[in-house]
Amino acid sequence: MKKSTLLLGLSLLSSSVLANTYNNQVDFNYLNVDDFNVINLEGTHYFDSVTTNNTAWAEAAFMGRNNSVTAGYTNFDSDAYSLALGGDYYHENIFVGVDFSFVDVDNSANEKNLVVELGYFFAENWLVSVSGSDAGLSNSLALNTKYIATLSDGAFLNFEASYLNDHDDFTATADYYWTARSSVGLNLSTEDGYDFGVRAQHFFSPTISARVEYIALSNDDAVSVGITGRF
Repeated sequence: MKKSTLLLGLSLLSSSVLANTYNNQVDFNYLNVDDFNVINLEGTHYFDSVTTNNTAWAEAAFMGRNNSVTAGYTNFDSDAYSLALGGDYYHENIFVGVDFSFVDVDNSANEKNLVVELGYFFAENWLVSVSGSDAGLSNSLALNTKYIATLSDGAFLNFEASYLNDHDDFTATADYYWTARSSVGLNLSTEDGYDFGVRAQHFFSPTISARVEYIALSNDDAVSVGITGRF
């Protein structure tokens, strides 16, 4: 009886590993710019299991259109902190994203901000959306798009772009996944003070990944590192 139970348990464990699915994700990020340190911790729960089969692992939730809720904490060099709560909802080809943040500066001033994003999938992995904030809607409107192409030999290409209404700024990002587990990317923007950024991410296993990013700013450079855990 004990032997049968053990074999059943090993069988279920093997099936779970082979399925490469997860319901929760924890992200830790550290950013340094001009001796200024930013630490971010974020947790996401997916209501349906996310699968990494036949997809870029970093983009699995988007490609699977998995509904989720996210909570986060950010510390700005001990001078300020922010709390964030948000969620993504997919219904057929419709996407709704909501993010609420609370920022406290030196325990003397605080600010609340609500961002809402509404989008539509024009193709399987092509989303076009409009987003805006309640803190000055006319100055925060943005037109966004995200597209993931499936290439040959298990490679993928992620492309994202946004047009920001405030100063007619344009941002674009491209990530090339030469395997489902590994990617390199480039960020470009016309925003004041931002030149470009390069980044890379690799999954050592279905549950652990690490990433690094270099950002060239007009007056300084920034470096960011992060790790992700999934379970």
